[in-house]
Amino acid sequence: MPRQISLAHLTVLDTTPPELVTVAAAAGFRTIGIRLTATPSVGIPPYDILRDGPLLRETMLRLADTGVSVLDTEFLRFEPDQAVGIPEGFLEISARLGAKHVLVMSAEPEEARTIERFCELCDRAAPYGLSVGLEFAIYTGVRTLAHAAYVVARSKRSNASVIVDALHFSRSGGLPAHIAQVDPSLFRYAQICDAGPDMPGPGDTPALIREARTGRLLPGEGVLPLTALIAALPDSVPLAIEAPCRATADLPAVERAKRAYRALSTLVPSSA
Repeated sequence: MPRQISLAHLTVLDTTPPELVTVAAAAGFRTIGIRLTATPSVGIPPYDILRDGPLLRETMLRLADTGVSVLDTEFLRFEPDQAVGIPEGFLEISARLGAKHVLVMSAEPEEARTIERFCELCDRAAPYGLSVGLEFAIYTGVRTLAHAAYVVARSKRSNASVIVDALHFSRSGGLPAHIAQVDPSLFRYAQICDAGPDMPGPGDTPALIREARTGRLLPGEGVLPLTALIAALPDSVPLAIEAPCRATADLPAVERAKRAYRALSTLVPSSA
């Protein structure tokens, strides 16, 4: 089977969910990831899709019309000062959109609390048929692949998984060889982008966040060992391209999506 490729919303974050569907289809993608919670902090105006309103209905209509499916929904985050980490309607709407996975990161400084909240999220997601992917980054409460795999293993939840983001993996010291040290069943999908050689310092959280939000590169434009990383992942793992590029931010969203599709298809020639 060809490896499935997907367009992550962050690549064209200025699009609303229905616009994302149309842009992805025009670029050649058959699968997308949708951010159900908008991101005003990076200049994206809020939108309301977590209820049965016009935006949700239009998104579902365009999914049906184009045949595009939803790989995952974002973005959940465990904050130590917020007891509720799951916005109302998030899981229900994810299921209605046909998503297979939801993504979560943790800002909890205490590992035990992260595990507790992760287990709760998995239990709440299970009735909707949703897998929960834990994404790690060096500036969060779960910093490395090994740490994420430990948390997921400790959860003992069958719908728990680890998300490898090529940028965060590299910036946390990850190498393709490290993938083999993790139970392959814990990988359900991965996020792919490239990056330049000038890595922010591991303690420079603002710079790391800026790079993650706007400073990524398309595959082939940087220095990350993406071919080796993809080869190390199970063949069944879909790849979502998450590559917001500051240099091309002014291009139309459909052009950015087409460039993303060409770059990822070149890296994964047998993709679908």
